[in-house]
Amino acid sequence: MEGLYFYWLAWIAWIWVTFFMDKKKPERIKIAVWLLAAILAAPIKLSLLYFEFHLSALAIALFVFLETWSKKTGSLYFFLSSFIIMLAYTSFLMFELYDPIWVLFDRSIMLAAIGFYLALLLHKNRHSRILSLLAGFLQGEVLFSVILWKFNFPYAISSLAFMDILILSLAMLGTWSAVETILVTLSGSTTNQVEGEEQKTT
Repeated sequence: MEGLYFYWLAWIAWIWVTFFMDKKKPERIKIAVWLLAAILAAPIKLSLLYFEFHLSALAIALFVFLETWSKKTGSLYFFLSSFIIMLAYTSFLMFELYDPIWVLFDRSIMLAAIGFYLALLLHKNRHSRILSLLAGFLQGEVLFSVILWKFNFPYAISSLAFMDILILSLAMLGTWSAVETILVTLSGSTTNQVEGEEQKTT
């Protein structure tokens, strides 16, 4: 069922951000609003010229634009990294279209893993990884829609199937960031413990 991963994980994330996230963090309200906007906009489909798209595409595009503008991350490297993710996403969909036999298991998980891995390789901080992933996947959706339009195949941009892929990839990034934070905390506490024991011995 399309949208199952998206609605399940997005609502969990919204509940956690709204009720459990540290209220002193300035990005808390922004993330909660964006998640709620994406959830509400996902099923709404619009038509523009020859293309169909879900309203969630506009929510994602607006979020990426505002974040890159406010955080000054609109550099050439950010453009190149999102371009690489876009090409990988579109290439997967093209290969799947022409030869679906090589898609060995759930396509949503495969595409999410590809986006997660590329974002991890191309950026070091969590914020840049998320933005490049969002921008690359959305641009890939638009490019694939344009390609299919030339062959008169209808394809709705940012469908619920796409949102499944996107939320899975973001969940992978979130899990990885949590693991990194735990490891840094543990290594810091271990270092402090070793330094304390050395001071006692001296």
